Amino acid sequence: MALVGRVGSGKTTLLQSIPRLYNIPKATVFIDDADIADLPLETLRSCIGFVTQESVIFSDTVRNNVIFGRTHISEESLESALKAAQIYDDVLHLEQGPDTLLGERGITLSGGQRQRLTIARALIADPPILILDDALSMVDTRTEETILNQILSLRSVKTNLIVSHRISTIRRADLIAVLNHGEVVEMGDHETLLGRGMEYAKLYERQLLASELEMETNDVR
Repeated sequence: MALVGRVGSGKTTLLQSIPRLYNIPKATVFIDDADIADLPLETLRSCIGFVTQESVIFSDTVRNNVIFGRTHISEESLESALKAAQIYDDVLHLEQGPDTLLGERGITLSGGQRQRLTIARALIADPPILILDDALSMVDTRTEETILNQILSLRSVKTNLIVSHRISTIRRADLIAVLNHGEVVEMGDHETLLGRGMEYAKLYERQLLASELEMETNDVR
């Protein structure tokens, strides 16, 4: 499922309410018909992998940043997660591979590498629910598509909630919810929402125009 909407429409607030980063009223959010307010917080959050636009990297090895204190993680699982996040080759080129010590807040990595590392951290736990809140904003469109292909292949029978400003990513969702001023104003798949000619169609047209202008600018350069 994908969430779309203008800045301030409530996408991040909605996503953060699922692991109860916000205190919300009872009978508001349900997972498999269970009110999240009735679930133990540790149980709830252990079922959710959450990747935000802001990547949190610790001054530790690549391995420990991905494993994140979990035990019994095999080398194969680590490798699979790094490959799915499209950062495995980058890690291999580091001085000591996965055992390379990263600088404070991952200063030795690019923004895109930090984002991909946090995605690997979420994937290695194989949670029932994965939330990507604009988590690929610092990678190019082609890399984002490759990572999404890997995630959807590995997690084809699990829940994936995605926020992205790229329609090329959003359009692949089974279900798209369009938010405006904190309310869901449209819901459906890409083709259905385009056919309605409402808020989603307007967002789609604006992005197409922005992409065309960007291509023209690159051609001039």
